[in-house]
Amino acid sequence: MIIRYFRIFLLVLIPSFIQAQESADTVSYSLNTRFNVGSGTHAPFLSTANEYDRYSFAPNSISLWGNVHKALKNTRALDYGFGLELDGNIAKGDNRFLANECYIQGKFYFLNMYVGKKQEVFPKTRDVASSIGNQDAELSSGGMLWSQNARPMPKISIETNGYVDVPYTSGVMAVKAGISHGWFDNNNSMKDLLLHHKYAYVKVGGSFPVSINYGVQHVAQWGGVSTQYGSMPVTWNNYYRIFFGKSGGSTANMSDQINTLGKHMISQNLGLDLNLKSVLVSLYWQNLTEDPPVRFITSTMNVQDGLWGMSIRLPCFKPLHSFVLEYLSTTDHSGPWHDLDGVIFGGIDPYYLNGQAHKDWTYKGMTIGNPWITSPKYNPDGSTTILNNTVRLYYFSGKGTYKSLDYRLTLAYSENFGLANISNENNKRQLSYQFETSTPLNFLKNTNASIALSGDHGAMYGNNLSVMVGLSWKGALSIEHRGRSMR
Repeated sequence: MIIRYFRIFLLVLIPSFIQAQESADTVSYSLNTRFNVGSGTHAPFLSTANEYDRYSFAPNSISLWGNVHKALKNTRALDYGFGLELDGNIAKGDNRFLANECYIQGKFYFLNMYVGKKQEVFPKTRDVASSIGNQDAELSSGGMLWSQNARPMPKISIETNGYVDVPYTSGVMAVKAGISHGWFDNNNSMKDLLLHHKYAYVKVGGSFPVSINYGVQHVAQWGGVSTQYGSMPVTWNNYYRIFFGKSGGSTANMSDQINTLGKHMISQNLGLDLNLKSVLVSLYWQNLTEDPPVRFITSTMNVQDGLWGMSIRLPCFKPLHSFVLEYLSTTDHSGPWHDLDGVIFGGIDPYYLNGQAHKDWTYKGMTIGNPWITSPKYNPDGSTTILNNTVRLYYFSGKGTYKSLDYRLTLAYSENFGLANISNENNKRQLSYQFETSTPLNFLKNTNASIALSGDHGAMYGNNLSVMVGLSWKGALSIEHRGRSMR
């Protein structure tokens, strides 16, 4: 399977590379550092959440990272790209150096494919920062299924280049889709666990001021060797069962024969965009399904759970040009009964947990989905499982500009109940806040300075406070080639 994917990738990459040599390429790079000085048990929650696991959890640390990227060009039918980011942290008891991102990428007309570890935002658009789709990728607390919280895992992925217009619809209807195969990290009880991920979205509206988008994402954890349940053979037959969510065959354990093979999650995303000259308003709703049957988002058993958000962008109002309001709830779990006398099925949804595979929806100790489903890195006993998946979150984040000063304010209030046990006695309330500023340094070309105040107050993550000071130097190289590019 892997060899076949790699051959397909080479067929895309080689002609892309040859064509790209016929015109100018731009390679961007940056060098960054951040000094975190604080008090408390951890670095404040918002200073590490949705940062691709780039920073240390220690209250005092120095972080260094640099990256090099060659992005794909939408004006080229064939193109190539690559990315590399190296991260380093110096902190008491937490010194580390790692390649956070490392990938090569090829484009073939409306398709692109990559191999490696790539920082991504789902659902994707061609311009993530300005085109909302179904989630504000820049300011959101994090999607139900994917966020920017964990560092990227190694994958082979093929997908459309954002939305692609459906023929004969005059641009009114567009679709996007993708499929990938990935590898999780190992722990003491689970090794060689695999990822299957696919998604499909449709958007109706085109150039009209109102558009509607709907999409489905499906992930499955499969394969691997468990110390408790043995191995799940990686075969084409099992891949077929994983792809279509079917039960296991005779080689699977009894649980996988009764239920679906592997651990499956489906996220439905429904959104509405209002695009006027002076304001862009996006409303989005994301739901998570872990048990069949899969019903439309408005009729799911756990319809009370999900992420609801509103994103507003005001291009002409610089003091607050963009902000989001979000509400997250994972307290229903499709009810308190998993199987009640053969009448009620599918309750007690164990969001993000995978007890059979002993590998939750995490990578390198960080939650892959919404980070307020607490990452195992916070576990005081050092365990590698999620211990808090029942949460209510009220969230605001906004950005603005005053002269040359950019700033962002984020406020988050969460109620944390642990593992599906709703009671005031178990409710750990937490307030988190962060105020960030940045400005160019006129005396140092291409250099920005930043300073931020971040803090926590409550029973879940404790009382933490820190001041963060950073420097960022960015640049770009333009590589000219003879000849003309094919447009």
